[in-house]
Amino acid sequence: MAIALPHHARAADTSEGALYAVNAAALAAAITHCTARHGELQQGSPGAACFVRARGILGTFGLKQRSTEVAARCKDPAQFNTCLTPEIARMTHALNQEFAKSGI
Repeated sequence: MAIALPHHARAADTSEGALYAVNAAALAAAITHCTARHGELQQGSPGAACFVRARGILGTFGLKQRSTEVAARCKDPAQFNTCLTPEIARMTHALNQEFAKSGI
């Protein structure tokens, strides 16, 4: 059985998708940065310590606001992935700069 959703429900789906994508990309950027610099993220390792600090940076990076901005720029569900890719690329670049600036 197919369910037809009103147009405004799709906008909510886009917002939720943006929130998920921004947060997932931010966590992936932190994991990648710390793994590349310090090795695997095993408990008690330098990589794990880096990740704890990176998560602190994520907490101050305004991910919710960024996801709201991405959702506003990527409103069309049919073009969402195409629109999302450069948005996530810019955000991860900015995050990598923050990680480097912090020295983690």
